[in-house]
Amino acid sequence: MLTYIRNTCLLLTLLCLSPILQADDNPRLRIDVPFVELRSGPSAGYPVVSVIEKNEMVSVLLKRTSWLKVKDKRGVEGWFHEDDLLGLSQDGQAISATQITAQDVINRQFEAGVMYGDLEGANFYNLFAGYAFTPVFSVELSAGKALGSISDSDVFEVMLLSHPIPDLLVVPYIGVGAGIINTEPHSVLADTESRRSTLMSAAAGVKYHLARNFILRAEYKLSLALTDRDENEEIQTWKIGFSVFF
Repeated sequence: MLTYIRNTCLLLTLLCLSPILQADDNPRLRIDVPFVELRSGPSAGYPVVSVIEKNEMVSVLLKRTSWLKVKDKRGVEGWFHEDDLLGLSQDGQAISATQITAQDVINRQFEAGVMYGDLEGANFYNLFAGYAFTPVFSVELSAGKALGSISDSDVFEVMLLSHPIPDLLVVPYIGVGAGIINTEPHSVLADTESRRSTLMSAAAGVKYHLARNFILRAEYKLSLALTDRDENEEIQTWKIGFSVFF
């Protein structure tokens, strides 16, 4: 019981210490349990690549959601779940939760979320999911529904996004993409009909890391709808929402 209380206090200390930048960018920790299994990736589904025994030192490299990536004395890198923090003790150096979280945001791979906004006066609801090739470039698929007083529209797009400065507190991004928009008028008059148009879009926005794996996001998008009529249509979309990354 005393050991459990001690380890719990150590965990709270590690999580609550202020984010002071240390001389060594990789904090070192000592294992206080019989052993910890290191896996090749941040999930229990990855195979075990190494075992760290009691009193061995490890260097913390980064954190991804609830998983820590560390390197042992042999230079082997691997992941273990943050629940094992109860088996770690501080070795004269504070872990900066802010530093680890910032690195986690930069190195995220998958992101998904919801947004709400305005599409040419109509209420616009949007779902999206993306994959990051690098901290700078990612691809994103989105599906949206616009509910207006005259017509409703379904929007489906794929976009390539660029985050030119991914380590800022507020990260700007730009994107280009293509997709389709299906418009269904409310009127049943003979001169109104459903129509489908191809979209070519350019977007600009910002992302802000709220906490843990949550991101606040705002975006403006200008789309050109290529119609079969004499002239094409410009469509402006404003939206704000949040996403989770993992």
